[in-house]
Amino acid sequence: MYQQIIEIDSAESNISCPICQQAVVDWAQEQYIQPCEHTLFIAMDLGFEFVSDSFEEKMPRSVDEIHDDEVANIYEEIQKVDFEGAILVRSELGVENMYRYTGFSSEL
Repeated sequence: MYQQIIEIDSAESNISCPICQQAVVDWAQEQYIQPCEHTLFIAMDLGFEFVSDSFEEKMPRSVDEIHDDEVANIYEEIQKVDFEGAILVRSELGVENMYRYTGFSSEL
């Protein structure tokens, strides 16, 4: 479970690591996904964009298995992983009921 969940209501907002303050989703950059050393994963309801090795090792199913499962719920999948001191940032994607999920931990 997550020790903290941070909600962001704007699809245009950058996402910064709550630990080191690095922008891990920065819309001003061509490569807008820039994980820092604290990033566990960056995912959307459609699938994963980035997964750290330490997070994937704790997942009950692999990212490939989840992506192959047409009815998989990404939010439910990331909730199944117990990672010490994890923080979840949930941000809107600009499409109704669609979100980006970004997980962080200083315990990597």
